[in-house]
Amino acid sequence: MKKILASLILSGLLLASPAMAAKKASSSDINFGAMKCSEFMSEMQNSSEDDMAAVLLWLDGYLSGVSGDTVLSWKNFESLTMKLIDYCGANGRVKVLDAAKKVGIQ
Repeated sequence: MKKILASLILSGLLLASPAMAAKKASSSDINFGAMKCSEFMSEMQNSSEDDMAAVLLWLDGYLSGVSGDTVLSWKNFESLTMKLIDYCGANGRVKVLDAAKKVGIQ
């Protein structure tokens, strides 16, 4: 299931315009500071590809701000996505920002 979800996310990223995704995702706020991985995984499974792309781009941007990395590397983005899905799938009680930091900041 994780591989299918990751494939859908990555294909959505290739097809979705970030501006369009951000506009669609603006209909409801997301508090990543409070969201647990189990909630994140559930939301991702019930979201459109555009919304998933917007959320993952936001998380990548957040990590970039924390780490000071100013380069958007699609290869690293794909790796972050896969690692985050795997980690959150196995650690449902962890907050999603903590999980993203753990798998995304080297």
